[in-house]
Amino acid sequence: MVDNPYLDVDKKIMAEIYTSSEPMDNLKVLCDVYGARWPGTPEDIGSVKYMVEKLESYGLENVHYETLQIPGWKRGKATLEVTSPIEKEFDVISLPHSISGEVEAKLVDLGAGHPDIYEKRRDEVDGNIVMCSSARPQGMTRSLHRSEKFRRSVLAGAKGWIFMNHYPAYGPPTGGISPLIPCVGIAYEDGTFLQRLVDREGEVTVKIKTTDKNLPVETYNIVGDILGTSGESEYLVTGSHYDGHDISQGALDPASGAVVVMEMARVLSMVKGDLKRRVRFLLFGAEETGLHGSRYYVKEHEDELGDCRFMLNLDSAGGAGKKGVIFTGYTELYPLVEQWANEMKAEIPYFSRVSGASDHWPFFQKGVVTGNGGDPGRTSTGRGFGHTKYDTIDKIELQYLRLASANYSRLLLRMANSDVWPVERKTPEEIDELIRGMRPGGGEDTAKMLRDYVAGWDDLHPDTKEWLDRQS
Repeated sequence: MVDNPYLDVDKKIMAEIYTSSEPMDNLKVLCDVYGARWPGTPEDIGSVKYMVEKLESYGLENVHYETLQIPGWKRGKATLEVTSPIEKEFDVISLPHSISGEVEAKLVDLGAGHPDIYEKRRDEVDGNIVMCSSARPQGMTRSLHRSEKFRRSVLAGAKGWIFMNHYPAYGPPTGGISPLIPCVGIAYEDGTFLQRLVDREGEVTVKIKTTDKNLPVETYNIVGDILGTSGESEYLVTGSHYDGHDISQGALDPASGAVVVMEMARVLSMVKGDLKRRVRFLLFGAEETGLHGSRYYVKEHEDELGDCRFMLNLDSAGGAGKKGVIFTGYTELYPLVEQWANEMKAEIPYFSRVSGASDHWPFFQKGVVTGNGGDPGRTSTGRGFGHTKYDTIDKIELQYLRLASANYSRLLLRMANSDVWPVERKTPEEIDELIRGMRPGGGEDTAKMLRDYVAGWDDLHPDTKEWLDRQS
């Protein structure tokens, strides 16, 4: 039998979590009162003030919010219609940061948008409108993010872009892109109609019209600390973004993670006399449109990051599934996690994957040891109801909010207290190598390729010009 040196502390934490509904209570307020918490809206600052007040009531120190200005976006009406060989209009929504504009051209269906297909079909894509689904391309072991499909489409010459949900019955998907061409999301049912039309007729012409506005807005990061008893400068960070997409409550993504972070703050504050090193709790704004909150935090606090032992990102952590850790290449921690899971009598699966699509990424790029909460045993094929209007609070179960809070608070306690930490920060060269390994062929930086490509355009939309200036 494995001895548990934190048995009494674990009992306090577990008793508190499993006799309280605090995370669900907070989730109801964030979702039902403050809606999407979309950057720059009254609901954004309203939710921030609510969370600050809660963290203060839990006994955290140094609780405050930091204000940042970001490229914001306001949704306008969007339309998509077939103009030839038939006439038919569809219900669609603009993708965040789509420019306002109108484009009519041939529809090119690229299916799930495998990375190899864009160059192969460049002659078809160039000057036309591309449709890609949200599905993982057949044969790929890694997920292919929406933004990569978008970038590769633009690099191949697309003048408009349609993002098709591959899940039925959830409507059009949303998700941020860059302000370069008109872009819309379309439901599975309407997307498959277009696919059948292309298969039957050979050539189909469609027209996209968008009326959105790109504009600067203010949003926020929330910061709060539980001070360690040792007084050491070394500390740990855990966090989640709190902003959802404007079309939904964002109950799973991200609010379930935000309330888990808040619950961890509450229960660890109750046992802070047993916490050796400081733990910082962060709630980031504007993750969905470019990791703006976490990028800002890392930039403003870069001089402190050398003392950061670990960053645990808990985006969407309160959904269904096991509550383990997906490390970003730090396999040296596996034995410790195994030991701690045995102590805790908890199931904490783990593995390693380098992915840049959430708020751990700016920390990882600066050499901080990072990991994400999640279920390594689940094979993700997409978001399901995520990034649609159906990401609502009724999908979330208290049992998973409790399980996440229990596993991650006790794991973080041990990480903060352990004098054994067999991990060395990676050098910039090692980080670059890991990032290259994420890309097809080990080297393509599609974001840089896109910047260079767009810089050569003769006629730039004002929103595109501003985006290009920001990139440089």
